[in-house]
This record gives sequence, structure tokens and C-alpha cells, in this order.
Amino acid sequence: MSLRKSLVVFILIFVTFCVKGQEGSELEWKTIDGVSIPIPPKEHPRLYLRAQHIPDLKERMSDPDLVPVWNELVKMGNESKEDDGSKKDWRYYFDQKGETVRAELDALRYLVSKDSKKGRSAIDVILKEMQKSEWPLEVNDVSRAIGRMMVSGAIVYDWCYKLLSEQEKEAFISEFLRMAKMLECGYPPRDKQFVVGHPSEWMIMRDLLSTSVAIYDEHPEMYEIIGKLLYKEFKPARDWFYKGHAYHQGTSYYNVRHTNELFAQWIMNRMGAGNLFSPSQQFVPYNLFYVRRPDGQFVPNGDVNYYDSYRPLGIVALLSGSYYKDEYVNNEFLKKPRINSHNKIFEFLWRDTGLGKKEHFDLPLTRYFDAPFGWMVARTGWDENSVIAEMKINEYHFGNHQHLDAGAFQIYYKGPLAIDSGIYNGLSDGIRGYNNSHNKSYFKRTIAHNSLLVYDPDEVFRTSDYGGANRTDFARNDGGQKMLGKAWTTPDHLSEILEGYKTGEIIAHGFGPNKHVPEFSYLKGDITEAYSDKVEEAKRSFVFLNLKNDSIPAAFIVFDKLVSSNENFKKAWLLHSIEEPKVVGNEFTISRTLHGGQGQLVCNTLLPTKEAVEIEAVGGTGKEFWVFGENIETEPVTKDVRGERGAWRVEVVPNHPEKETYFLNVMQIMDNGYKGRLSVNKIEAKNVVGVQLEDQVILFNSKSKSMDEQFSFSIEEKGTYKILITDMYPGTWQIKKDNEVFMPAMKVNADDGVLYFEGTEGKYEFYR
Repeated sequence: MSLRKSLVVFILIFVTFCVKGQEGSELEWKTIDGVSIPIPPKEHPRLYLRAQHIPDLKERMSDPDLVPVWNELVKMGNESKEDDGSKKDWRYYFDQKGETVRAELDALRYLVSKDSKKGRSAIDVILKEMQKSEWPLEVNDVSRAIGRMMVSGAIVYDWCYKLLSEQEKEAFISEFLRMAKMLECGYPPRDKQFVVGHPSEWMIMRDLLSTSVAIYDEHPEMYEIIGKLLYKEFKPARDWFYKGHAYHQGTSYYNVRHTNELFAQWIMNRMGAGNLFSPSQQFVPYNLFYVRRPDGQFVPNGDVNYYDSYRPLGIVALLSGSYYKDEYVNNEFLKKPRINSHNKIFEFLWRDTGLGKKEHFDLPLTRYFDAPFGWMVARTGWDENSVIAEMKINEYHFGNHQHLDAGAFQIYYKGPLAIDSGIYNGLSDGIRGYNNSHNKSYFKRTIAHNSLLVYDPDEVFRTSDYGGANRTDFARNDGGQKMLGKAWTTPDHLSEILEGYKTGEIIAHGFGPNKHVPEFSYLKGDITEAYSDKVEEAKRSFVFLNLKNDSIPAAFIVFDKLVSSNENFKKAWLLHSIEEPKVVGNEFTISRTLHGGQGQLVCNTLLPTKEAVEIEAVGGTGKEFWVFGENIETEPVTKDVRGERGAWRVEVVPNHPEKETYFLNVMQIMDNGYKGRLSVNKIEAKNVVGVQLEDQVILFNSKSKSMDEQFSFSIEEKGTYKILITDMYPGTWQIKKDNEVFMPAMKVNADDGVLYFEGTEGKYEFYR
């Protein structure tokens, strides 16, 4: 087939795919202040469904998988909220029960039966509820309840549109505007928090968008405001980071942040506008597959407010799986199909009960999550004996619930071994969670993660921009990464992220040689920009080895180059644990023995050398969250019965002043109590440094830069070795062994910059 014909076929397939992915393409588009947005069709219903979906509603009422959902909705409609006079949080107001649910169901019955009595009942009930509604605005997150009331009103307005009088339309719109102005984001929404923050949750992408679609004919202003925001602000930012197939706000916030991006995608598609966001959105939940632990929890990331229970993907899996017809994601929903009351009607409307399920166990064991993240998760398997290693570079920082953890890693094997430390849902300074001193001075900070510190005693970490000198305006100096933005503010727009929130650069990534069951997984990045000018250079390389060994299933190697602007600044390499580490010379051991844990990590520090390093275990009672002379305590609000928030860390610290420091740490993962060890020997030669780990050889450039000239090294002990050489300049290399050509031409790819081959003892020389 000619190139021209191939191009034509590709275009036809692409166009067909795009059209197939849309509910309709008849919409008109309008330009608002230079932003092109689709206009709601001149028909009702158009919110959550169109006329062509109505016949399916009746079938759904008898679908065996949805009958329980329908019955639960009916039960919810017959219940009422109990008011015992006690102080209530936002969940009480957010919970869907009683009149609002009955109104939604009557509106749905009207669509199916055209029974005007049901439609009139829905209108009368919801309008009355809206008009009498009041909310204590001082209650945190009560905007979620206000917005959900707007959704109920929008459903009835749109689905029962033909029954509305002009006076009723005016009354509805008056209430919608009243409630919109009560939302935390304001109305029109303030020009902030369009990437992260509460406006990136229900308020704009579900509640205001739903309302604006319903009332567009009579009040186009709201849709034009929200539509412009979606296409100008929300879409570019998300299309940019979806390419990384991960989420920056951590494992606890998928359900409130990513959920609403999926809501906006569904709403616009069902309206007939096709995909609002890039189809790369489909793969965002895949990160959770990889960090799922055998006990059902996730390896924690960001602000985590759970500790001891299985974490279902719930509404994320429902919306994503059914939208993209993704059987892997749908399987996650079906494992524990629990949907909260405020989303239950969407399960009835949108769940694809004909969609199959597929375990993700046939996915590759390593996955790289591309820019703007630069993360990698490597596993030895998917069963209860799996080792999981999470590695992070963080090319950009998004703030809010993301931590200052560029270069961090975590390791899990039969229990958490190398962990993120600290408590999100705790009480300190009379403040719970987000803004308390523990959160600002420890939990979110680099010192609570397995990363690198450079302590400049004069560095200031400011947490507010009010100009005062109160202690609450500043966080403790942890020696870690800088607080981005103006006084640790979060970016409001994509342009701000691109201009001022860059924290790293991916240098290399790759895994192989078998891409499905890799023997090695490699990630390297430059995290200099994550620090203030106290750091002149910071580069970190990770190598995870799937050893396929029942006794020692995996090894993990971390090589760092860290250059400070002042030789007297204290540097520290950190590894956090739950239980007390045992340090003997340049080796330390971390075990997980409590609450059924059976894993163990043994680390050998090869650089700095034994004579030039101090290795200390820091922690225990009164020092669990130690920051240079002060324990940043907090009282847990959420139970942590297994103590997974940690109490100890190992600090590897050079024992003499120096600007340029190299750390090389080699970790072996095994069962607790196992006495065997793989032999660990440092390899050093001109331009290279690394480790011989039994029959594995892993080498790095000794200055952590790209090797583009001749170099050599030797293996003395007899045997057959798997040899991984990183930091290689891309192109074709020739390898000699003992002065004879061993491999005449080996290609190094630009993405990973590695050579991987098998060889025996001898002297190896490399030429390009």
C-alpha cells in the first residue's frame, strides 16, 4: 500500500473513531471571548441523556444488575433525614434522602411513561425544597450539598421541561442563581483553583455545568460562563497531565477530583458535544492498579485519610469503565460496587451492565507514568507475595494535596517497608488536617519522604502571604524542597504551572528486556529545581530488579548525586519505616513484624564509604515526626490501628563537609527473619561506579552524566552475570571483552540510555 493510500486509510479510521465516540455531532458551536464552546441542543431532555436514551430507561428498570440500584433509590426516596439537634458536618446535608430523591425518580418516571402527574409531582416537590433550603455556610464543604440540590433541580427542570410554566421557570432560575452565589467558588466563579482546589471538584464540573445545561434556553449566561471555563481553563490543563496516565492529588482524592472530570466528560458527551477531555483520560485509573497492595489498600500518595481498609475505586471505576468500555476498570468497580447516595442515580443512568470484566493481572509488571509526572511502579507479580516499588521524579508540582516529594520512593513486601510518613487526618493546634502544623511542617514536607535533604540553617519556609511574623506564617525548616508559588500557594491556571512549578526533568526511563515481565526497571531524573539555590545539582537514579528468587524476590538500588552551594550544609539520605531499624556499620535492616507483616528490607550503603558516613536511626516515642530539634506531633483522628504512619527513619549523612556528595544504597527485599544475603560488592573504575549484587552488575556514570567516551570495568569472580549499564549516550556501541570483540554493535536508545546483556568474568571495554 502506498504512503498516500495509507494516510487516507488512517484519516478515515481516525475520523470514524472520533465520530463513534460522540453521542451526536449536530451541535452548534459559539465563540465566547475567543473560546469556542458547543451550545446545548434546542430540545429536552439534554442533561445526562437525550431522547434516544429514553427507551433504555424502561429496560434498565428490569435489568437484573440495576433492579437493586433502582430499589435502593426508591428506598432512599422514602426515607427522611433525622435531625437530632446535634452539630452536623457537610455529609449530613450532602446525603441524598427523601424529597429530592423522590423528585428525581418522578422526573425519570415521567420521561418513561409521559405521566404528567409524576412530572408535576417532581416539579412541585423540588421547587418547594429549593425555595425552603438553607445551609450553614460556616460548615466546611457545605457547598457540596448546595451543589447537589442544584443537580436535583436541574434534573427536574430539564426532564420535565414541557410541564413547566413561565413562572415556574423563573422561580427555578431564581433559586439556581441564589444557590450558585452561595457556593465556595462564587458565581460567576472566581478566577482561581481551576487546576486543583475545591472548584476542581463538584461545584463547577458537575453542579454548575448540569444546571447551566438545563436552563440554557431561558438563561444562557450561566452555560456561557461555565462552558468558557471548561474549554479555556479546565480542558487544557487536564489534557496536558492526562498524558502521564496518573493523578497528582493522591490516592484519597481520585474520588472527588478525577470523578468530577469524568462527570464533565459524561455530561458534554451525552449532550452531544463528544469528548470534552482527551481520551487519554481513560488510563488515569491505571496508576491505582499498580499501587494496589495485596491487602487491598494502596501504597499511599499525597494527602491520605485512610489506613486500614480496602479502598474501592467506586464512582471513578463506574464512570470511567462504562464511558470508555474498559473491562480492566470495570472489573475494579465490580469487585466492590459501592456508590454513595449522591451518585446513586448516575449508576442507574450510566452503568454499562453489558460490559465485561478483565483482571489487570495480564498487564506488564512495570508501568511508567510519563510527563508531567515522571513516576514508575515496578512489581514482581500481582499476588500476595508481590514486591511493589514506587519511584517518583515529579517533573511538575501541582500543590494542594500533592507533597514535596520529588525523588521519593516507597517499597512494599508483605507489609510496608519504606514508607511515606506522617498523618493527614490529625489534630494539632486545634486544627484538623489540612492547615495544621503537622501537615505544614512535616507530613507534606520532604523530610517525611524517602528523598534527600540539604539543611541550610538560614532557609525560610513561608506558608502565608499576610505579611505578619506569627509562627503560623512559617513552617519548620526541614532541609527539604522549596515551597512553590507565593508563600506555598497552589497554581490556579496551567500557565502558572508551566512558568513556576517545575521541579524536575526525566533523564531516562525504561524496563526490560521482556516488557511484560521485566528483569530490570530503571528511572532517572534531575530534581535540582525542586530545591532552593542551596542545591546546585540533584540527580537520582532508581533500579528495581525482579530477581525471580523465592528467598530474595527483588532488589532496589538508588544512586544520587547531590551538590550543595555551601559545603557546610548538612546532607541526608532518608528512608522511613514503621518499626525501629537495626543499624550495624554501613548496613541497616527494616522489618515488618506487627499486624501480620512478614517483610524485611536490608540496605547496604556503598557511598559514602564506611569511613565517610554516619548512619543513624531517628524516631521512637517523642521523636516520631522529628524535624531538627522538634517533634511535630499530631493526634490522629482516623484510626491507624496498624501504625502505618510511621515512627522511625534512617538518616545516611556524610561525616565531613563537602559540596559534592554521592549516595549509593543497595536494598534487598526478603522475608522477615531470613538470614541469607546476596553478596554486595562495590565496582569502581574510571567514569563508572556501581554494584555487583551476586550475579547482577549495575553500573552508573560516576558523575551521574551521560557517558559518551570509552570506558571499561572488570568482573573478577567466575560466573555468568546479567549486566545493566545506565547513563549511556544514545547510539551504537561496540563491546570488547578481554581485548576481543564481544558484541560488535549494540544500540542504546535515547529513552532509557542503557545496555543490558549477559557475560562472564573478565575485562569489558566500551567504544562508540
